[in-house]
Amino acid sequence: MLISTATVLAVWFLGLRQDWSLFKDSLISLTILSAAFSSFLTVSLFQGVWMHDNFGKLIDHIKRVPFPDDFPELSTGDLDLSFDADEGCGALILGILAWLVVAVLAVALLWVFAAVAWAVFLVLAAVLYWVFFRALRFALRHGRECRGKLGLSVRYALTYTVVYTSWLYAILLAAHYLK
Repeated sequence: MLISTATVLAVWFLGLRQDWSLFKDSLISLTILSAAFSSFLTVSLFQGVWMHDNFGKLIDHIKRVPFPDDFPELSTGDLDLSFDADEGCGALILGILAWLVVAVLAVALLWVFAAVAWAVFLVLAAVLYWVFFRALRFALRHGRECRGKLGLSVRYALTYTVVYTSWLYAILLAAHYLK
């Protein structure tokens, strides 16, 4: 992640002096990252690196929270919440209390929203980790047969680099030429 961010920022700052377009910056960044990924895979395969799948099933690591079948309906009943200026001091106090209740409800709803957003973030992070882990494990499964064989390591590394980055190039080119 740090390398990707540094690469994108370096290309962007270099592009500021060259007056490059966002498309060209993105294309250069993606090419540099693809070359780095290909180099990483080549070296790893040449050294015979392979990964164990000790993570197991992703679904086993996610806690499920049961949702209630029915949500209670909120109703004010016979409570009149209209406050007019001619009702006096009691209406002013009731108005302040109503705003306090609304503020407490707003804080509670924000807290619930933050908890839900955090849970969604954690689930998405776990899914992305699993996808990348599985993809890297799939690419490095040839580590034993490529150990010490540079040609075979380069061939597998280039194949998996094309497979894993071609969709990014396709999106980038489609966004540029179909605008």
